[in-house]
Amino acid sequence: MLHSNARVLSGSISTIIALLLLSGCSSQVFGHYHAPEYQDPPAYPPPSVSRAEQEQRHAERRAAMEEAKRQRAAETEARERAIFDELDVMRRDIAATKDVVNKARPFAQKVVEASHTELARSRKVDMAPLYAEAAQYLESAIRQSPSIETFDTLAGLPPGEATDRALLAACHRVRHLVQGDEVLDFTGTCLDGAGGDAKKLKWPNAQRDVAAYLKEENERALAAAVTAKKAQEKQAKAERYVAAAVFAAGRCRFGNCLKDGWTARTAEGDVDVSCSFSNCFKDGWTARFPDGSQATTRCSFSDCTKDGWSTRFPDGTEATTRCSFSNCLKDGWSTDLPGGGTATTRCSFSDCSTNGWETSLPDGQSIRCRCNFNKCFEDGATCE
Repeated sequence: MLHSNARVLSGSISTIIALLLLSGCSSQVFGHYHAPEYQDPPAYPPPSVSRAEQEQRHAERRAAMEEAKRQRAAETEARERAIFDELDVMRRDIAATKDVVNKARPFAQKVVEASHTELARSRKVDMAPLYAEAAQYLESAIRQSPSIETFDTLAGLPPGEATDRALLAACHRVRHLVQGDEVLDFTGTCLDGAGGDAKKLKWPNAQRDVAAYLKEENERALAAAVTAKKAQEKQAKAERYVAAAVFAAGRCRFGNCLKDGWTARTAEGDVDVSCSFSNCFKDGWTARFPDGSQATTRCSFSDCTKDGWSTRFPDGTEATTRCSFSNCLKDGWSTDLPGGGTATTRCSFSDCSTNGWETSLPDGQSIRCRCNFNKCFEDGATCE
């Protein structure tokens, strides 16, 4: 009986344990067990750097940069010193071989290379003696064997007392090698070496060459002067066109260009513009130039901004302007200029009265006018 009870008790305990285990499993299976959510590991602040450590690091970086700079400078100077060392070698070679005919030009070319170094630019090395030495070798080479190439190398050295003297001595030795159009440039080079004194040029017929050279130079100077004058006249015409034939192309009078007119600055002086009957856009305007002459503008059909205008200049010529799409202030205008050609104007951002305009002239020039303070009709425009 006791043994039977013990088996019953043992079975009961086993059953209870099994139920407990089953209860635990079921709670996991059916969601009653909640695992802890994943969390990122805590972020720890970086170790702080003291001000002294920061300053030390900066100092170390600066020192490293300075050291790198010194190294680069040292390497550059070493490379440049090597050029001057090459000149020493070439000098000794010329002295040993006496072969200036073949070795004068390479020496002079190396001198020119040396002149481009930082040592030369900073005047750590005096180049004048080297130029003189190169000129001496070249003149000696020309004396032994006249050559245009050697002469050109000599002429390419910087001017100076020694180089000019060598050049002048070489001129008469190579003149017979110079032909055709090159004679003028050759004569000019030798005349420069002589300081402009034609009497120092000693080759046969030198004075005839000088006369031809001076005549050519005079003709060049006259041609340059004529070209410059034409350019000035062209600019003046462009400025007159802008001042006289374009509304509000200057400083507004009394803050109202369309009623009281404006003043435009030109190379000839100020151009004063006054509105006809105090209404520029209806009745046109008159421009008075510094010499007292006038240009008169009349609106087409009493509406300049829609139908355009015509401007009669003091010489009797006339410019006719047409509004693009009947709206000058938005779409710009085209002007048939005196003597032919058309100037085309485009409004900046489709608003001439606020943003200004740009005019393209037939010769390729362009004139841009910007509204002062974005108010062309009150504050005028600046044109350039």
